[in-house]
Amino acid sequence: MNDTNIIDLYFRRDEDAISETIKSYNGRLLRFASRFLSDKRDAEECVNDAYVRAWNTIPPTRPDNLFAYLAALCRNSALDVIKKNTAQKRSAQLVELTSEMNECIPDQSLADDRSDEIAEYINEYLGILPREKRVVFVGRYWYNESISDISKKTGFSQSKVKTMLHRMREDLREYIDRKDGSQ
Repeated sequence: MNDTNIIDLYFRRDEDAISETIKSYNGRLLRFASRFLSDKRDAEECVNDAYVRAWNTIPPTRPDNLFAYLAALCRNSALDVIKKNTAQKRSAQLVELTSEMNECIPDQSLADDRSDEIAEYINEYLGILPREKRVVFVGRYWYNESISDISKKTGFSQSKVKTMLHRMREDLREYIDRKDGSQ
């Protein structure tokens, strides 16, 4: 069954929507959640959470890409689990990634108030990047991949990946500054 048919099931509030979603995406979503969470049960819980959230949000939302929509729901759930599990002791990698991305946001005091606008700027910036750079950036900051994993996947040295990420963060900050200045 294709995505359009599955989404139509959601809109009809047909419970087969969940079973068809599971048939189509369960394995991919479990692998995706496992990138964030080391505990298999936590990953499974996040995937199940994504199904419940999909049921509760479709309709009114009609996603263009069902897997991307489910992955976003799953990712948000995984980040919630990480926050819950590490309330006292934050994950070093999550802190590192947050710190790296904070370099890109010009005025941290406005970041929360302008998160939609900043997300739009990041998406625009990613749209102008060559594919190889976009793969590195998205791998690091969306899929939570390590420098080592990105290096293996792309064939770039770890040093090159680090340099690319550093330069892209600088370029993104400048891009956001320019967009803010033109507003």
